[in-house]
Amino acid sequence: MVHLRNTFLVLASYVAVASAVTFRDNIKNVVVLVEENRSFDWFFGDLSYSTAIDNLRNLGHTYCNPGNVTAPNGPKVCAAATAANVQHDDPNHSISGVTFQIFSTFHPNEALSPSQVMQAETMLGFLQEQENAFGTTNLTRAGEALNYISEAHIPVYRTLAQNFVLFDRWFADVPGPTNPNRAYLTSGASHGHGKNDASFTTFGLPQRSIFQQLSENNITWINYFYSSFNPDAEFYSWTKTTGKVATNVKPIAQFFTDASAGKLPQFTYINPECCSSDSLHPPSPINNGEGWTKRIYEAIRSSPQWNNTLFLLTFDEHGGFADHVSPPVGVPNPDGLTYTETAGDGKSYTFKFDRLGVRVPTLLISPWVGKAVIEHNGINNGLTYTHSSLAAFISTLWNLDGGTALTPRTAFASSFEHLITNMLRTDAPLTLPAPVPF
Repeated sequence: MVHLRNTFLVLASYVAVASAVTFRDNIKNVVVLVEENRSFDWFFGDLSYSTAIDNLRNLGHTYCNPGNVTAPNGPKVCAAATAANVQHDDPNHSISGVTFQIFSTFHPNEALSPSQVMQAETMLGFLQEQENAFGTTNLTRAGEALNYISEAHIPVYRTLAQNFVLFDRWFADVPGPTNPNRAYLTSGASHGHGKNDASFTTFGLPQRSIFQQLSENNITWINYFYSSFNPDAEFYSWTKTTGKVATNVKPIAQFFTDASAGKLPQFTYINPECCSSDSLHPPSPINNGEGWTKRIYEAIRSSPQWNNTLFLLTFDEHGGFADHVSPPVGVPNPDGLTYTETAGDGKSYTFKFDRLGVRVPTLLISPWVGKAVIEHNGINNGLTYTHSSLAAFISTLWNLDGGTALTPRTAFASSFEHLITNMLRTDAPLTLPAPVPF
């Protein structure tokens, strides 16, 4: 049996807490791991444990894309759970490329009403954009962008989903690449940046981040990082000018030491390796990414801090992989800035930061959340989960700035404290299954 919201299965697996206790009493530590470049359907499209999940299995495996969007009755690829362990062609995930994937054109009419714009989101351009990106008419090769992973090949993530909360409508904030989305995760804006430009590696973002907000509200934090790829806290000029790079940005080995000793800060933010071995970004093997996630979960689960920890596991963006759900439009631009680039047809396209990116896999893990919960839409703010939901949640949890939102986008994004219960679970897995090479 699967539970929506906070209905529980086996009461013997829970310890009741006095009703006067709130989620703020139960959650003292938040851990965030942001993996790389997979859409919800690509990663969780084959999950079978619940018919409530909005995925391709429950859609009846009937999601297809034409090889040419102007010839819808021509050759096509229908998505199937046949994805390989390694995807050698990294799909286009620029803003203009993703625009084509969503609208089947580089230049949708965004002057229409939000409902009309959403109706124009066909979600049928993934196959042709893969052909465009790699100069191929081989539909089998291009079909890598559509074909999704069998649940048999993701035992780690499948087990996490079956044991905790699965969000099936969590959207990236930007229909584009990694760093702008990571900026939204950590500040609710990207300061008008729509690509992975040099500002992200030179402390070039001037806006206030969650790291600054946490420090100014006396909440401890560390950004642990796995490789030479820039940690997200180092996007911001504040991190450099205040000396936080030396005190609050630490290598991943320190995370495992701190977790084991029960010395994780109140807020832990983890950057994975990027982008070829463990982060799940192509060409990372899926079983390697599973092994990395297993290590992180088991370190948290065995930590003395487990009983007061909430672990948010998400992905920065869809990475160009297909998804059948249309992203919301008409969302608040956080800072009034826009971004312009040259689209695949050679013409200029300006993005107004007023529509969201594609769904990404997201899990909420804690002994304080229900088992096998499928979470669809939020219940507050804009009723929509986006990466900015992280800032909305921690603001509520720790009453940061008296609850004042960082940006209009974080004010729009739904927070998720209602998913935290007053029942301490004792049945969370101590370990996860071994990854499966395939």
